[in-house]
Amino acid sequence: MNKFKVEPQPGSILGSLRSIGYNLKTALSDIIDNSIAAEAKRIEIVNNDFKQSADRLEWMAIIDDGFGMTMKDMIKALTLGGEGIELERGDADLGRFGLGLKTASLSQCIKLTLISKKEKETINSLVFDLEYIDKNGWEVYSLEQPELLIKKIKSRVENNGIFDGKSWTVVYWEKLDKIKIASAASFYSELSKVRNHFELIYHKFKNTLDIRLNGTVVSYWDPYLTAVSSQTKLFKYNSGDDTYSLKGHVLKHSSEFQNKSEYENQSKIGTFNQNQGFFVYRNRRLIYYGSWLGLFNKEHHYILGRVEINLSNRLESDLAWGVNISKSLVSIPRFAEADIRAECNKIRAEANNTFRFHGGVKRHKIRKKNTETEIQPIWNFESKGVKSGDKNQYKINIKHPLFDGFLKKYSADKTMQKEFKQVLRYIENYLPIDNIFARKANNEVEQPVEEDIEIFEKFKGFMAIYKEDMDVKEAFTILVNIEPFNSLSFDEERLKEIGVDSSKL
Repeated sequence: MNKFKVEPQPGSILGSLRSIGYNLKTALSDIIDNSIAAEAKRIEIVNNDFKQSADRLEWMAIIDDGFGMTMKDMIKALTLGGEGIELERGDADLGRFGLGLKTASLSQCIKLTLISKKEKETINSLVFDLEYIDKNGWEVYSLEQPELLIKKIKSRVENNGIFDGKSWTVVYWEKLDKIKIASAASFYSELSKVRNHFELIYHKFKNTLDIRLNGTVVSYWDPYLTAVSSQTKLFKYNSGDDTYSLKGHVLKHSSEFQNKSEYENQSKIGTFNQNQGFFVYRNRRLIYYGSWLGLFNKEHHYILGRVEINLSNRLESDLAWGVNISKSLVSIPRFAEADIRAECNKIRAEANNTFRFHGGVKRHKIRKKNTETEIQPIWNFESKGVKSGDKNQYKINIKHPLFDGFLKKYSADKTMQKEFKQVLRYIENYLPIDNIFARKANNEVEQPVEEDIEIFEKFKGFMAIYKEDMDVKEAFTILVNIEPFNSLSFDEERLKEIGVDSSKL
């Protein structure tokens, strides 16, 4: 039997690994994942001063105050494959494939340097240089004077006292051939996108992790902060004792906010349409969001629905969900589809109702009481039979008290009533649905959001009209249950202003 060695050429295999599919924000995220696994509480990302280098990006460094690495740890960290994918990870570990540090770094640069200090040990350093490895084989080397590099980085770090700590680590990138910048402004614009990315994917680390980019703090954004959320449900896998959890979130309708900015902050990062669907976490770190993962299509009337799924970092979970090397893609396991679809149907139905009917049911806060009643929407979504089959159409709700009251006011004038109904039908028939959908999907149009005080002023005007034909309590009860007045809250002062006795409500 003849035997042959098939050793890979370093330059060839490393060149392939550089093209795995990272961009700057996902590459930096993989480095931060390692810092979190090292129990870091503060992470700083800095680069050279552009004022001194004519707008050239010469280096970037990621510094953390984690527990550091020994020389043995560093050699292992720079070895492709690490300890293998089957190793059970610690509770804080966000890795799996043993490639993240190398593939993430080399996707952006040619030369990677590690400098680290572990408690009660000296400073260690290793350089992983693609050009050197291509000529000399799989070798890395240490720095003769790592303190010179530390001094350079120290001048840019906001908290340079981090290097006086018991332990820390630096990941240093040089020869950044994959990051093309036209100017300092364009690079810092790119860094702002990176910061937004961190604000979302690490938001569950809000109280335990401080991340800074050139001194600017990452302010975490919770995508469910104002949502109405369901109870968390746990599901088991087909084998083993691992579980994953699912929780539904339905954002609030624009009518429930006093100003437009509060409503828009529900999708501070990305559009409402981009953010509908699943948010999948692995050990609290967001690894995927922005679709229904093939279970459903994206449709505009579900933009308020978000489904949170939390996975562990155990091998059983990673294999079942198909977590990829860059931790940016997942797929729903076949055995979990039925359970997840059933839960999503409930959440999507609620999101649909909230979007179309402003919630369908509203709670009106009057003193310390909560009354729950069905509201009368201005528009109905109805099914109408035509020659080609049933069609769904938007129809003006003629029973809405504002329209109904107008018709009753002119009950003796049949011509006026007929013309008014014709105008409403004309509006229905020529509602530019396609144009609205296209512009809404591109975030080009928003429904006007009135301030609470503006809606209340209109409410008082209608109360004055309604009180001419009925008592105050009846007029109030009708108006608080129709759009847009269903969004109002009433305290004693407001009730007194419109002549309503709160004790009789």
